[in-house]
Amino acid sequence: MIRISSQQIFTGGINRLQDLNVNLNQTQEQVSTGKRVNRPSDDPVAAARILKLEQEVGRIETYQRNVGLAENRLQLEESSLDSMVDIIQRVRELTVQAGNGSLTANDRQSISAELKQRLQELASQANTQDSAGSYIFSGFQGETPAFAKNINGDWVYQGDEGQRKLEIDDGVNVAISDHGKDLFVNVPAGGPTFFTEVGPNVGSGARISSGVVLDPEQVAGASPTDYLVTIEQDASQTSGFRYDIRDKNDPAGPVLESGEYVSGGSIRYQGMQFEVSGAGDGDEFLINTSEKQSIFRTIEKLIYGLDNLPKQPEAGAITSFAPAVGDVLEINQAVFTFDGSEDLADLAALINDSDDESLAGIEARVESGELKLISSGKEISIDATGMAAGELQTSGARFDNINVGPLVADPVAEANFLSTQATYDQLIGDSLANLDNAQESILRTQTEIGGRMNQLESTGKFLENSSLYAKDLRSQLQDVDYAEAISNLSFQSFVLQAAQQSFAQTSQLSLFDRL
Repeated sequence: MIRISSQQIFTGGINRLQDLNVNLNQTQEQVSTGKRVNRPSDDPVAAARILKLEQEVGRIETYQRNVGLAENRLQLEESSLDSMVDIIQRVRELTVQAGNGSLTANDRQSISAELKQRLQELASQANTQDSAGSYIFSGFQGETPAFAKNINGDWVYQGDEGQRKLEIDDGVNVAISDHGKDLFVNVPAGGPTFFTEVGPNVGSGARISSGVVLDPEQVAGASPTDYLVTIEQDASQTSGFRYDIRDKNDPAGPVLESGEYVSGGSIRYQGMQFEVSGAGDGDEFLINTSEKQSIFRTIEKLIYGLDNLPKQPEAGAITSFAPAVGDVLEINQAVFTFDGSEDLADLAALINDSDDESLAGIEARVESGELKLISSGKEISIDATGMAAGELQTSGARFDNINVGPLVADPVAEANFLSTQATYDQLIGDSLANLDNAQESILRTQTEIGGRMNQLESTGKFLENSSLYAKDLRSQLQDVDYAEAISNLSFQSFVLQAAQQSFAQTSQLSLFDRL
């Protein structure tokens, strides 16, 4: 016979009610949160898998944010490059227009003015910033504008050669930027070229022009040597100054070329022409030969040509002519022998009446006491070594002018002449080639951007599918079945209510009721 005390009845009833209440509360929590597993104790195995799936979803969401950031960055770059292509195309149209031989000086100045405006627009696009304020074409130097004007007024690159990348999946990186040096600076030139720079120790007022190529063959022969131009005081010169040209890598070495320095006057060396203005004693300037030319330099040189090269067929002039008996003068391949009585008019007649094919297209005119040599594009070469006793002087030579005579201590007997029309036409042709190369560089980068955008699109779809799969697995493990939970909640509520009623009735029973 088993005895059950009243205390046991009460304890057992309370424990049962508490268990039922815990189950009911757990079910109510599942219904309110929508989760079957709210804490690890609910289902330790499922909780561990849910934790891993949540980490996976977090990783995927991070990569998805990176994909969105990369797409925005590349879209901004692509938009900027589209605008630059339009600007370059307009510059190309202006360049073709500038080559028209019927343009007046005012027309050329109008084209030059618009080119300066387009150059400013191009620089503005090259200095595009993203939403965070970083310059997208500066490489890793995002806080520094990609291009800025130097002391000389030329646009130069200030960034580095870094390329920003972003991880869009495990082990998958995509480039989200392109540095301006590769895009806009390292553009193959249409021919041998050079660019100028002001030295670091130059006073604020000194400048050097962009310059122009006079003889591509000589520039090609000079490359890859760079040159140092130094301005020195020289009392023997009328201006009181001279310029010395040396090898840039041997600044204390021999002087390769020297001459009188006149502020703003043209200096010609190795097929290159440039002007230095406002320089003082000890000022230095750099001449760098190159096979590449930035899009900015191309436009700057074109502006220089429009402002400084008159499009005219005059190649040069013979300013003094007094031959001796038996003197010989060679112009191109035509040879003239003199009896000592000829003057400039006689020499002009000899040139114009010559049947030598080497003089075809060349005309001689006597104007203002000088013999003007007119050429529509052919180079003129004069060799006066045969004038041993006579006198001959020229002006307008591409490099050194002829100066021979009995009293000349250091005679120069050979010179080449090319009309500014030919130099100007050559500049137009080189500019068009350089502009085409710049467009090709940008279009190539746009193609690469298109490939990156395709990679982002495919990776984005993969991440989206992976996210859906991970979330579906997590839902299966974590989310509650509302129909089942609500059914259980109703049943558990009924059981708890019945247990409470049963306990209430049982707790009132007593043996005294039977006495």
